[in-house]
Amino acid sequence: MMLTALTLFLLSAEPSAQPAPSVAAPSLAVVSTSAPGLEKVAGEAGRTLGTRLEATYVDLGSFLKSRGPTCQEDSRCLLAAPGLSGASRVLHLRLRSLAPGRLAVDLRLMDPRAKKMLGRSASVVEQGELAAWTERASGQLLARADPYANNPPPSPFAVKPAATPKPKADTPSEARPIPAPNAK
Repeated sequence: MMLTALTLFLLSAEPSAQPAPSVAAPSLAVVSTSAPGLEKVAGEAGRTLGTRLEATYVDLGSFLKSRGPTCQEDSRCLLAAPGLSGASRVLHLRLRSLAPGRLAVDLRLMDPRAKKMLGRSASVVEQGELAAWTERASGQLLARADPYANNPPPSPFAVKPAATPKPKADTPSEARPIPAPNAK
């Protein structure tokens, strides 16, 4: 009897022939574009941001150069860029030079399938502060776009705090002698 139960247990633990369906997590891709002359700075900032967010970095600038000027206006052409085909969210970093060492930075979080912008952050930053600004701004954009950012679901592992007993107001904390009535 014991051997039969052990055999049935081992057979039930054997992996099935069909893999379990996986739930696709939203994937994030980082792309960067820039004004002429800032391609290197934009590429470096995009790669750094992609590495910090553990996201795919897509060199969109070189892809657009290879496709021609009409590709930038055609969403099907843009989504054909290597690395963007599976992305459900895209962080697009755009740089423009204002003065030597000062950059106009525009960071947008987009849903390429729905052709919808989920958030945008723009600023003027010094070139040395670009990495810190993009990391901070992308964190804010991703937090705002997350449906659980402001109202997270309750954790099944949350420990409920122990209820502290409240003292009762009508019971004295220590016994006091009752004064005897004055007899005259």
